[in-house]
Amino acid sequence: MVKSDKPTLSETYADAVVALSPFAVKKLGLVSNQTLLKVDTYSLVCVPYRLSMKGAVLLGSFSRDEIVFFQRFKGSLAGLSLVIQPGDAPAPRKIFCRCSLSQFAPMKGRESVGLISADFRPCPPDLETLIGTYMMLMDRLRADHRDLAGKSVPINPETAKIMGFNNYAVLSAGSIVTKLALFSLGADRLVFLAPMQSPDLQKGAPASLRLFFQKYQFNVAGKISEASRLPTGVQKGSVELEFSPELVDLLDMYYLQAKLGVRRPLPAG
Repeated sequence: MVKSDKPTLSETYADAVVALSPFAVKKLGLVSNQTLLKVDTYSLVCVPYRLSMKGAVLLGSFSRDEIVFFQRFKGSLAGLSLVIQPGDAPAPRKIFCRCSLSQFAPMKGRESVGLISADFRPCPPDLETLIGTYMMLMDRLRADHRDLAGKSVPINPETAKIMGFNNYAVLSAGSIVTKLALFSLGADRLVFLAPMQSPDLQKGAPASLRLFFQKYQFNVAGKISEASRLPTGVQKGSVELEFSPELVDLLDMYYLQAKLGVRRPLPAG
């Protein structure tokens, strides 16, 4: 048998950690509220917080006494059940992970939340494939973010309908929170109009935008690069955006539909 020199997914992403944002949960098909950790004779309902091929960090709701009680199982073997159902899957499937508990402690600042670290022994092949495939997607989206730099989509009724944009966006900059009307949208830059009554926005100020699409509702970090008052009193400005997987995914789908001449809205799933 000839062995390939090409690294496997498990080799390429052995140290990668997936922060389980809503985007990651959606793309992985993870049914978070059906996660179960079996410790000794106890079955604990948990929510995955981070995943890697080496282990998982889980969150659970526990009293202070319960956290102290379960700390006695540090180093013990446990069983973790994850439920996966990607958007196109007809039925959910379970992935069972044998693991050992390396931490059971209160989350800093939230004493009623337990932070549980579990080390896989070893990572199940199905989970390796799932994590590896997701990391490949993130690599592609980061490359697309670079390729889409400088391109933008004018926001009008037709493009908003195709992208599934709900025509709702909110900008936060320091103590300022204001609704926006989007003028154009790109992977690295957004041009907006802010209402007359909005406080003056300062060029160079860090900002966070909350964008509402049918497929995703998400935050994008950035920096205000331009802001000025028009004769009408409305502010026109722009924000230089950091990488957002949700935004790049939406733009990829939009440009693909434009290339194919399709004019229907993007699927919400």
